[in-house]
Parts: sequence; structure tokens; C-alpha cells
Amino acid sequence: MYAIFTMRKLQLTQRINQLQYRQIQIQQRLTDLAAYAGNIADGIITPGEFMNSPASIFGVQLNFLNSSIPKALFEAGSATNMYMNNIHNMNVLSGGQYGMAVDPSNPQSLYVNQFFIFNSFLKQALEAAGKAEAAKIKKLETEIQQEKLQIDTQLKAAETELKNVEEAESKGIEASAPKYA
Repeated sequence: MYAIFTMRKLQLTQRINQLQYRQIQIQQRLTDLAAYAGNIADGIITPGEFMNSPASIFGVQLNFLNSSIPKALFEAGSATNMYMNNIHNMNVLSGGQYGMAVDPSNPQSLYVNQFFIFNSFLKQALEAAGKAEAAKIKKLETEIQQEKLQIDTQLKAAETELKNVEEAESKGIEASAPKYA
């Protein structure tokens, strides 16, 4: 009879080992996602952040950069053109008074800051891309946490069953032992 318990004990031990290994994998995935979220928080991944990142997120970071930067450049260019056109139209409609109000010594200075305006829009677009990616990461982390909770529950159940099987195995060994009186 105890042989059945011994066999079940081996099965449960294997199951527990598999669940513990899966726990380690999930924790590593969560750690990697946290590193990725930290790297993209400002919308750009610096070379230092790239080099200090786990290898598992290298491709994801590269994809983020390859998609976010061109999109941000386009958005910043479009926003800058719209902004500059609006400034120009306001200046024209006011008969040059808008330019005089901004800088009386040089009314044409309205157009000098185009580079800084572009950089400001670019920074905003990159930050927006980072926030959008962070929202995706948060959703993925939630899904992984739910999986981790399921595995934790399965692991506790398996450990409890293993404890019961070990007790039954001990009783089975005691019961089948020859008794000399």
C-alpha cells in the first residue's frame, strides 16, 4: 500500500519543482518588465539604459525605439508647422502688432525659436509614446501577476497534498512492517 503513496509522492515532488521553476520564470519576467518600464518612462531609451538592460528585453526596446522616434519626429514636425502657421497668421491679422508685443526690438523673433518649439513638441511626443507603452506594460504585468497567483495556489495545494501523502506513506510503512511479538 505504501508503494502507491511513494509513487504519488514522486509525482507531487515533480509537480512542485515545475511550479517553483515557473514561479522563478514569472518573477524574472516581472523584473525585466519593470526594467523596461523604467527605461521608457521618459519616452527615450538612453545608451546606458540599453546596455544595463536584461537581454530578454533588448528586442522589445529596439522595437519601441524604431517605432516611437519616427512617429514622434513626424508629430513634432506637424505640430511645429501648425504652431508656426498660427503664429504667422496671428501676426498678419494683427498687422504685426503680435510680433511687436512679443519682442518690440525685433518683431521677426517670433520665427527664430522654431528649433526650440520643435524640440518641445518632440519631447512631448516621446513622453506620450512612453506613457502609452507604460500602459501596455502595466496591463501585461497585471496578467502575469494573475498567472503568478494561480501558480501560487497550485503550489500550496500540491505542497499540502504532498504533506498528507508523506504522512499516509509513513502510516502505510508502519502498517506493513512485520510485527514480532
